[in-house]
Amino acid sequence: MLRIAICDDDKLDRDRLHEYVDQYLYERSAQAEVRVFDHPDTLIQECESFRPQVYLLDIVMPMVTGIQAARELRWNQPDAQIIFATSESSYALESFDVNPINYILKPVDKEKLFSTLDLALSRVQDEDKKSITIKIKGGLCTLRIDEVMYIDYRNHVVTYHMANGEIVSTPTLRIGFSEYMEENHSTQDFVRCHESISVNISAVDKLTKTDITLRNKETVPVSKSRYNEVADSYMNYRF
Repeated sequence: MLRIAICDDDKLDRDRLHEYVDQYLYERSAQAEVRVFDHPDTLIQECESFRPQVYLLDIVMPMVTGIQAARELRWNQPDAQIIFATSESSYALESFDVNPINYILKPVDKEKLFSTLDLALSRVQDEDKKSITIKIKGGLCTLRIDEVMYIDYRNHVVTYHMANGEIVSTPTLRIGFSEYMEENHSTQDFVRCHESISVNISAVDKLTKTDITLRNKETVPVSKSRYNEVADSYMNYRF
């Protein structure tokens, strides 16, 4: 399901944005989980697990500005769609540092917000289309790439470890892990961190020379010979 976060320290503006988003979803016959925050610290903390695809952020907020919050959020979610809604036009140039899809001055014009949300959702839908269909015992299974944490290979069986803890395995294969990954994951979504493990680079939360902590708090090892490749892929993805 689509996830949207709204953060504004002004209750009137916050409620108005929430009302507009609800109207938008109703008119577009769309479903979404919408969470509203009154402080960027709470937003950053909760969105580590909530992981909205779309953020509506005020810029002028106490302690942490919306742009500072967006930098933190962008680090963990490079593909998130960020929309700024603010009363201050002077931050427009600085805001482009975090690649927002629009900068809307308050009072927010509903039609301008709706057209911006149309663009945001079109990008989210394009991202959601990334999936893979794999052979499993007795049939086929389609997995969304962003929900795969890592893939491992043992006894000629490839296993997909999902964000929700689910494990999906192929039948016994006649090919090796390298050949399987080349045939099924030729894009840059995954990187080999070990001879028998490949991680989803978007799922990496923390990287050290010995292991990787993933978004769902699982850890996997990093072999010494593959650390540099993983580090390069991680930094390329983040930046």
